[in-house]
Amino acid sequence: MKGERIVAAPYRWPIRVLLGTLAVISAGLIAVTLLNYHTTSKLAEQALQNTGLSMALEVAAEARALSARDAAALQALVAGQHRREIAYLAIGERDGTIIAHTNPRLVGNLLDDAVFSHVRDTGRLVGEFVVLGTGEEVYELTVPFHIPPVGPGGVVDVSKPRFRIIRIALHTAPARQIVYQAQAQLLFVGVAVLVLTGFGAWQVRTLRRYFVLQQEAAQRERFAGLGEMAAVLAHEIRNPLGAIKGLAQFLGEKQAADPPQLEMTRTIADEATRLERLVNDLLTYARPRPPNRQPTELPGVLDEVLRLMGPATNAAGVVCRIDVSGNAFPISADPEQLKQLFGNLVLNAIQAMPTGGRLTLTQRSVDGKSRTRRAVEVTVEDTGSGISEADLSRVFEPFYTTRSKGTGLGLAICTQITAAHGGTIRVARTGPEGTTILVTLPVEGPANG
Repeated sequence: MKGERIVAAPYRWPIRVLLGTLAVISAGLIAVTLLNYHTTSKLAEQALQNTGLSMALEVAAEARALSARDAAALQALVAGQHRREIAYLAIGERDGTIIAHTNPRLVGNLLDDAVFSHVRDTGRLVGEFVVLGTGEEVYELTVPFHIPPVGPGGVVDVSKPRFRIIRIALHTAPARQIVYQAQAQLLFVGVAVLVLTGFGAWQVRTLRRYFVLQQEAAQRERFAGLGEMAAVLAHEIRNPLGAIKGLAQFLGEKQAADPPQLEMTRTIADEATRLERLVNDLLTYARPRPPNRQPTELPGVLDEVLRLMGPATNAAGVVCRIDVSGNAFPISADPEQLKQLFGNLVLNAIQAMPTGGRLTLTQRSVDGKSRTRRAVEVTVEDTGSGISEADLSRVFEPFYTTRSKGTGLGLAICTQITAAHGGTIRVARTGPEGTTILVTLPVEGPANG
């Protein structure tokens, strides 16, 4: 049966260890990189603030030395600041009037923004990133300072200092370069984590496939040994079993006048027939023959199967129906093996409905794995009690059965026949409302043969 296989518990720990290791490594890389990015951004801003504060203090010291002079001296001081780090520099009065600026045309304008008001009211410096009218982003630092006013006769009155504010804007390119490097590192780590995750997923898929193949190989080896042993036993049992059945039937004819004796001989004959069927199933599974391919009308095969199963369906009170949709074109298959395939499926469906129900066989044409390969799908749908979750993964295993008198070979033989024809078989649906088995067969047979 083709489908998803479950990795056994002993093989799960390497996968879990791999997943855990990848998760820890990925989480660690992301955490360290995010922390580094956050720290770098803070350090870059702190460096700008320190640089701006150092320059502002130098300007403030020189401004104090020029306090006895006129405003033109302050403007000359500010206009002479030609350091490449400075975007602009301004000195303002307490009321916000600009008394000096690197752009002389702005002298006399007002600084009336929220940051200026906050610095004026609290006396604490404030730094922030802002975007100028030119579109450039700068780091703007607003620093309060005091200049002693000039009294009568040009004497400096230190008892009544004048409150002023310096605003200095610094170019952020050097600091931003550090941040960009941290962002690039973050991006690189993100891509690395994605690659690592993809690699981990591929490794997990590879490990799962490896373990599944190991399990399947061990299972095939085990089943092959059981099959060979069963074939030997079946071959040795078949001849004496035929003799027992023949003698039981002969004694039944002789004891027709003795009902108890007749009942016992019939029981012997019936059980011999059941064992004969088991022997035939064992030989079919252990020594399958290749399909004798010929053009086969699938609706005719299904009709023949239901005709042969007529007594069983009537006895169980099961109503049967065949539904063929699309073009019912012939397929390349062995009609006898297909009868065995669908006969086993119909028999299982009947046994799942001991108190009666509905059995529907549906055939439809579908596209195969390529546009040039056509296929047919046949569903065998019953209204029985369904397959339990515990049994669902094992129903196609040989020698696995939930019935006391079952052989566990019916669905295993169905799998063999389907695979020999290049098709697939699976449980399409199961539950309290019934079970649907889906068989897909290529029209032309296997692609390699």
